[in-house]
This record gives sequence, structure tokens and C-alpha cells, in this order.
Amino acid sequence: MTTGEERRKFARLDLALNISYRVIERDPTPPVDPRETISSDISMGGVRLMMPSRIENGTMLELEIYLGEDDSVPIKAEGEVVWQSRISKTSFETGVMIKDMASDNKSRFMRFVFDQMSKMVSG
Repeated sequence: MTTGEERRKFARLDLALNISYRVIERDPTPPVDPRETISSDISMGGVRLMMPSRIENGTMLELEIYLGEDDSVPIKAEGEVVWQSRISKTSFETGVMIKDMASDNKSRFMRFVFDQMSKMVSG
């Protein structure tokens, strides 16, 4: 529930990045294939994704974030769905808070976000 207060800890960037996600099932039988989506914005704390179906708040996702065309090794992270709103019959905006990211991935992700921010400020 939002109280109208600004709760963001990190600046957001309007970036469309390719992201694969897989719901982390408690009992994955059969395992769910990853799905592809696009981000509509990113920050150090999370991503806003466009998804084709409703996902319950609290659902954990395994994420692979592709930082650009020349970056073939994705950033891997785990995130939690914290909000979702329908924007059309077949599309939901979905807020995913990043809960876990290995330190090497976190460093790459931070460098990418800061590089993109500096391009926006100087460009």
C-alpha cells in the first residue's frame, strides 16, 4: 500500500533492457521455462517490467538482466514482485525489488547504472 510518500532510495532510469525471468517455485515440478520481457525503468533497487500476466505480490523471480547488445553475459539476480497494475488486456506493469545479487554482478550493474546516468546528465 502506498501512502503517497516517496519511498524510492535510488534514482530511476527509463531504460528498455531485455530481461529473462523465471518464477522461483517452492516445488518446481516441472521447472518453468524462463520468459523474456522488457524493462521500462531500472534502479539499483529494482526494475519495472512489462509482463503478459498477473503475478502475485511476494512472488520470487530469478532474473537475468542484459545490459546491452554487446553484453552477452547477463546480470543475475533474485527479485520479489512488490506491485503490479494492468495497463492493457495483455500487459501488466510489474515492480520487482532486487533482493539478492552476487557482489560481482552488483558491481557491474552499479557501473552500468552510473554510466547511463552520467550520459543523461552530460548528453
